[in-house]
Amino acid sequence: MAARILKLLSRYKYRSCTLTEIADRLSVNKTTCLRVLRTLEREDFIRYHPETRRYSLGPYLIPLGNRAAELNQRIAGVMAELPMVARATGMTTVLVQRLRDDRLIYIASAEPPDDRVRIAVSIGQQFPITGAAFGKCFLAYDEEDDWDRWIAEGLKAFTPNTITHPERFKESLREVRQQGYAVTHAELTPGVSAVAVPIFDRLGRVEWVMACLALTAQLDDERIARAIARLRAGAERLSEWSGYPLSQERKDGGRES
Repeated sequence: MAARILKLLSRYKYRSCTLTEIADRLSVNKTTCLRVLRTLEREDFIRYHPETRRYSLGPYLIPLGNRAAELNQRIAGVMAELPMVARATGMTTVLVQRLRDDRLIYIASAEPPDDRVRIAVSIGQQFPITGAAFGKCFLAYDEEDDWDRWIAEGLKAFTPNTITHPERFKESLREVRQQGYAVTHAELTPGVSAVAVPIFDRLGRVEWVMACLALTAQLDDERIARAIARLRAGAERLSEWSGYPLSQERKDGGRES
């Protein structure tokens, strides 16, 4: 139960909850839930706010998370790439992981050093896989039979720009697989554009997606092209580092679609 509580509080929507809200959300007994909460509080994994009677993530998780990243050389290397991309593109750069089959999560971000308007993201925030460029970079490399499952379940329109037509949805994924990147404009969040690329593991599975975010009104074709080039260079290097043979695939003419 402790892990479930921490995962719940790590979600932006549930970042501050009462005992009743936590117990109801997790469908557990309040007495048992309170006992676990008090244990987590003693260890500084969560914090209790007496004035609001709400719980939130505690301070010890910050050094714990940093230490976990340091110990995991691969994720540390990927995270080190983000500020370099943000500086080169002038855009907020994020690292996205597939949390479950249908959900994605921000696990790291970096903002550009200049003073222009930038997009702020919340680490730990979750969002649906069928929205925006991030999800397309994961879904594009799934089996095409899986695409039919998403279509059968119903493609949700998050904004007027969200692609919900079945054939257009499939075509957009085929395009991502062929190009090796995705560009979307206000498909998940109004006014926000994303340029995203997949990072592969040694077996050719999409392990993470790295993306640049910007206000749609700030973008033009030249900026998008620069972001694509910088993201692809970083993603290819990181994929090869994991053992994925991108160099050989370039010799063979690219990924099969």
